[in-house]
Amino acid sequence: MTRRIGELAGAELDRLVRTTELDTGDLLEVLRNPYCTPEIAARIADAPGWRHAHAVRELLAGFRGLPLGKALDLLATLPWTSLLRLAQEPKAPPVVRRHAEKKLLGRLPKLTLGERIALARRAHRPILRSLLGSRDAEVLEALLDNFRMVENDVLLMIHVAGIGARGVLPTIARHHRWGSCHAVRQAIARCPYAPLPTALAALVQLSSGDVRRLLRSPELSQALRAACWELLVKRRRAGQLNGRMSGYDRLGGFADSPEGVR
Repeated sequence: MTRRIGELAGAELDRLVRTTELDTGDLLEVLRNPYCTPEIAARIADAPGWRHAHAVRELLAGFRGLPLGKALDLLATLPWTSLLRLAQEPKAPPVVRRHAEKKLLGRLPKLTLGERIALARRAHRPILRSLLGSRDAEVLEALLDNFRMVENDVLLMIHVAGIGARGVLPTIARHHRWGSCHAVRQAIARCPYAPLPTALAALVQLSSGDVRRLLRSPELSQALRAACWELLVKRRRAGQLNGRMSGYDRLGGFADSPEGVR
């Protein structure tokens, strides 16, 4: 039956829906048939026995031409996975995409940790921004692998790092995509919540100019401040041993104490 439904057109498809008892697979094929009309879709939506499968309700809600009232009623019955697909479905009516997105945002607080982790890997921009403030390190780690993330998102994640988020900072520093970003390394070294080993690992990958600017930061911890000076002294001495001027010497002088920074 399923294969034949895909070959039906116009009146034949309409007659099939009017006269035949269809199972879930058949209904999905009807709704995917390019000759399926809004009238046929509405007839399926009006039959309670045909709406029990959420896959059918999902296709109906995103069907172009279906009355908006019916589509919104269907959205209210869908799981978050269907709402996400509809919010990202370019063929769905824009108003349906917006309502699906709004409903999904409203459900975020009720989702389990596992569901929020799965959502973080697939979320698009509006949902992604809402997840950036999560206090769950697992959710933030999942966001790092979302291909829609951009550098500014990661920087925001670092700057707002709190009790929950600070656990993700080592993961950011080691991440195959974000760990090599210069701005991300700077942010981690500057972040007061970063574990000292993570901050030191980021520090040694910065230029001497970056370290000098970091020393001017008033919120820098004493331990990291001392590490900055030690790093600069080592680089200066290494430069002298190599018979050349260090980066700090070229940038206006350097002393082995804070008074040397200008």
